[in-house]
Amino acid sequence: MKKQATIFVTFCICILSIGKLSAQVRMDYWGDTETFLQDQAALIYKEVYQVFAAYPPTTNIGIERKLALSALDAVLHDTRLDRGPAFMSYIKKIVSDIATELPKNKPAGRDVRIFQFYNSGFIVQTASVTIGFDLVRGGRADNHYISDTLLRSIADQCDILFISHRHGDHTNVSVAKMFTEQGKNVVVPEEFWTDMAPHLRVLRGTDIIRENIRLPGKNATLTVRVYPGFQGNMPNNIYMVTLPEGQTIMHTGDHFSDYEDLIDKVNRDNIKVDVLLVACASNMQTLAPGVKPSIIFTGHHNEMGHSVDHREAFWLTFQRMHDIKVPYLVMAWGENYLIKH
Repeated sequence: MKKQATIFVTFCICILSIGKLSAQVRMDYWGDTETFLQDQAALIYKEVYQVFAAYPPTTNIGIERKLALSALDAVLHDTRLDRGPAFMSYIKKIVSDIATELPKNKPAGRDVRIFQFYNSGFIVQTASVTIGFDLVRGGRADNHYISDTLLRSIADQCDILFISHRHGDHTNVSVAKMFTEQGKNVVVPEEFWTDMAPHLRVLRGTDIIRENIRLPGKNATLTVRVYPGFQGNMPNNIYMVTLPEGQTIMHTGDHFSDYEDLIDKVNRDNIKVDVLLVACASNMQTLAPGVKPSIIFTGHHNEMGHSVDHREAFWLTFQRMHDIKVPYLVMAWGENYLIKH
């Protein structure tokens, strides 16, 4: 009898819970297309990251992650959802999660953790340093996606910022000031702004520039090599950063031409590239075998300021990378991957 009573009570609790859930969840949206699309997008964002939790980034990607990334593509290519509450909540959660994760599981020894930020933004973290590449607020200057408060929580944990070029999806003056106001260096290819000396470091030449950059407040120095690249006629720095732990990270920004010249310079410099952070639309058939990185991370997916045809899709990245022999990872915003050494 006691067992039967327990089963009955459990059954009643379940019925009451279902009734409560039904009262909270909307069951139809007739005549309210906008709310329908927003709620659908919010559900997809939530469930996609549940899939990512079960199937984290890997060089041996399975159909589960591919489907989840394709679901993100579909939502992020629907212009009706741009700047809607679902998207804004989604990107806020991503940056909040990165800010929480950065101090939580710092790499040990010679391990390196790579975080995928928005667009071509990456954060490289080791036991001794945390480095930002092309960190931006997203959106327009007067209506950005990521709040200054949230971005400051990221900048506070980074030791230096590298900016590839002056396009708004790769650089923001407000983000740069978050670094320089703390005495942290911001490295740029040309003089973007005039009020950030002495911490705005212009590194640019017709050939390779080599410089050691001491990190204020850290007992650490980065060996930095800058290769002169371009996006069209705009100077675009290609950074080769050797970490205190010994690994070398290469970030190409939006360099989409003269791959042979870049490869020649890299090979002439005789530097082993451990990690290549590269725009997904790059000519990887030429770049990957030429640079010979140990692992590749693709970026510049789904830049929301671009037209739909230029919001580079994850599914298209897999097609572009199909024949690449180098191990590579495709990560969504907010994800990270630990490279063990």
